[in-house]
Amino acid sequence: MAKTTIGFASALIILGSLSWILTGRSSTTALIPSGFGLVLGVAGLIAMVDRYRKHALHAAAAISMLGIAGSLQRALPTAISGGELRVATASQLLMALFLSCFLVLLIRSFIMARRIK
Repeated sequence: MAKTTIGFASALIILGSLSWILTGRSSTTALIPSGFGLVLGVAGLIAMVDRYRKHALHAAAAISMLGIAGSLQRALPTAISGGELRVATASQLLMALFLSCFLVLLIRSFIMARRIK
């Protein structure tokens, strides 16, 4: 699961970078997905060490939940009200989608690890 974490972290970093470029490099908030990606990447690297794997992946799950809540809090009112779908809203919705998929995979791995014991 450590490699999967690093993969999703890379996707978030790319998403944040593309959002920043598409907004004309004027909005630093477009880099928020990259920030979450960096933190998840660090958690993924720490999870490579067997001794710290459980704690690092639980931290990654917490980070994912914060990212999902934060991005949906900002994106859903705009999307529901029928406002124009801008780069920022699309980026927030994609961030929520990536993190939700990652969280589902993470929870499944926790369940499988528990059954093996």
